[in-house]
Amino acid sequence: MKISGFTFIRNGNALGYPFVPAIRSLLPLCDEVIVNVPRSTDGTLDSVRAIRDPKIRIIESDWDEREKTGDPIMRRHTDLALDQCTGDWCVYIQGDEVLHEESIPAMRASMERELDNPRVQALLVNYTHFYGSFWTEVYSFGWYYQEVRVVRRDPKIRACGGAQGFRADGQKLWVKNSGGRYFHYGYALEPNQARVKIGNLADVYGNKQGVQDLAQRPARFYDNDQKVKRFTGTHPAAMSDLAAQATWTYVSRNPLIRFRREYFWEDIALLVKRCTGLTLGVHRNYRLLK
Repeated sequence: MKISGFTFIRNGNALGYPFVPAIRSLLPLCDEVIVNVPRSTDGTLDSVRAIRDPKIRIIESDWDEREKTGDPIMRRHTDLALDQCTGDWCVYIQGDEVLHEESIPAMRASMERELDNPRVQALLVNYTHFYGSFWTEVYSFGWYYQEVRVVRRDPKIRACGGAQGFRADGQKLWVKNSGGRYFHYGYALEPNQARVKIGNLADVYGNKQGVQDLAQRPARFYDNDQKVKRFTGTHPAAMSDLAAQATWTYVSRNPLIRFRREYFWEDIALLVKRCTGLTLGVHRNYRLLK
């Protein structure tokens, strides 16, 4: 069994993405890691080269600054890396995600177990999302807690939804859980860095209103009422130095009910889960096999 890793990253240094730890976290699992680096202006390519691991294969691609349609851009550059994979399984990671090494044995075992089962088109990983800092994790609805990050090498399987997930001929993939765990740091960045990152994404997606709304956000940037809890686990080894160096903190009012219209159904779903154990309203970007 051969395992490929793949990702793409552009201007990751300027945007504060922990893309070097992300790439490093795949190396113990994968036989090769394909990194697509679209034309950057901040030394991202040099940072990837500086990892100096023979498993890494870099491809360089163009980037059209005039194109403001984020979903196609993200899908296209993800698929460019996927197309270069030569493994039986292809493990995707985004620039703000890091694989926890403790879950690698479970992931490898799942891939070996399902290798000859063609019904399984892909595998899920579990997520820990951070919000506001590296030490406050989300416990709220409205976030995805599982997503497709391992796919078979199959020309029909392509990125979808801004590379949030994958489809085969436009259909959701049949999946099982890999047992892997990704830590998502996209909303744990230092507040000023987070402002730059979110502004860049709004610009790529042509969201002029989103760019304007950023100017109205408070200096702390993050909302003061997100449902979070103290993170008491261990960060992935590849991320431990950055986490130890982080100096910013996040404090939430953390109410059960936030009495804000945009949170209404999320709050109701959390109350139902606490009272009954039932999970409501979670969109699945896949079809789960038993």
